Amino acid sequence: MGMQDVWVRAQSIVSGSQTVRADTIVQVKWERQSSQYLTLIVKGGDEVHHQVRPYGSGAEPLTEEDGTALADGLLSAMAKTAAVPGSHLLVLHGTGLQWCRSAMGSTDEGSAP
Repeated sequence: MGMQDVWVRAQSIVSGSQTVRADTIVQVKWERQSSQYLTLIVKGGDEVHHQVRPYGSGAEPLTEEDGTALADGLLSAMAKTAAVPGSHLLVLHGTGLQWCRSAMGSTDEGSAP
């Protein structure tokens, strides 16, 4: 049990939807110059981008405070979720910027490899 049972759903217009295992994520960062994205850096140095603001939606870009809170929120959600039995998927809930837990297998992607 632990981080290998926690997955993070990252979605972007460029790369579509990807599910990343939490124990492969080494850093979560948000940067002002790419404020519509949260960047997940995974082992090996790859970056997975999660879009937090849709393109052309006219939505305000995230503030520094919100961006940082979003990155911190994911890290704390990963840690909290690792303590819960079972496999879980963390999904960013709409524009509320809240990470929500859902059980793996309740998604249309099937179970994790």
